Amino acid sequence: MTATVCSSELLLPGLRQDNPRDFLAALGLLRLVVTLWPECHGTLKWCPDTLMPELSGNNPLPDSWAIKLVAALIDLVQLPNRPIVHGEIIKTDYMSFRNATQRAVEFAQTNHPLANIPLLLYSCYASQIPSENGEIEPSGFSFGNGQSGKKLLLDVTQLIERLDAEELLATLQGEAGGIAAKTLRWNPAEYRPAAYRSHDPGSKHKGDETLDFPALNVLAFFGMTFYPVVAVASGATTAGMFRLGRQSFFLWPTWSAHLSVEEISCLLVSDVTALGPEVGVERVWRSRRFSSDKSLYFAPAEIHR
Repeated sequence: MTATVCSSELLLPGLRQDNPRDFLAALGLLRLVVTLWPECHGTLKWCPDTLMPELSGNNPLPDSWAIKLVAALIDLVQLPNRPIVHGEIIKTDYMSFRNATQRAVEFAQTNHPLANIPLLLYSCYASQIPSENGEIEPSGFSFGNGQSGKKLLLDVTQLIERLDAEELLATLQGEAGGIAAKTLRWNPAEYRPAAYRSHDPGSKHKGDETLDFPALNVLAFFGMTFYPVVAVASGATTAGMFRLGRQSFFLWPTWSAHLSVEEISCLLVSDVTALGPEVGVERVWRSRRFSSDKSLYFAPAEIHR
């Protein structure tokens, strides 16, 4: 992999490499920026000392780029044919998913500024091979049931519709405060077991809402486009998800060189545990994926090696 010489830099102190949601958010921001402004030749690196990401390019982003990015996303989810969703949750029957994928292929031929994003998402939502009961095998980042708060596609659509450019910029710069909003439960801080509360966590206790950053959850959703789901003998597996003994983990590398989307895509589907400084990989992080109170969470990250 080669380091790209960059003339324009955007530091993102609101994100940290030791948070799985933040890592995905950095990927999602890069994906959207490169899609909307390919002439900028966007790249991403991680500062080893500050643990924050840096978005760079041979050309600067246009003025009011955040406003234009938000407008494109809102337009995408409000289109009548709803190209990035096939319902409220990802898990569905094979034919419905196949039809939605075909719509994404057709949408990729339009002149929408994010025309290729739905097709990238459908390669990562689930395996194209159905399970024995005729349903698709969803991504490890997804929630496969329809319980309240786990309707990933519905939640993301509503988060995008409420997205604000000023809030996005403030969040990326680490200047925004957390607010009560729908989340994806991809931020380890969201796991708060009953033992750490003074009341029943199932009650609607005032002031008990999870305070998080909706803009980062939106970006993390588009970070899924770097992690395809593929069929295996036992069903399906999601790139980046590994089993170590009886436990499941999400593993991700951070790198110090300015890497393009293509280079990052190759890196993330490699065996990251075997990569080191010789290819620019500084650290490999891992976060345990576990189930509690009928929900899936990410544990706080630790250095894998």
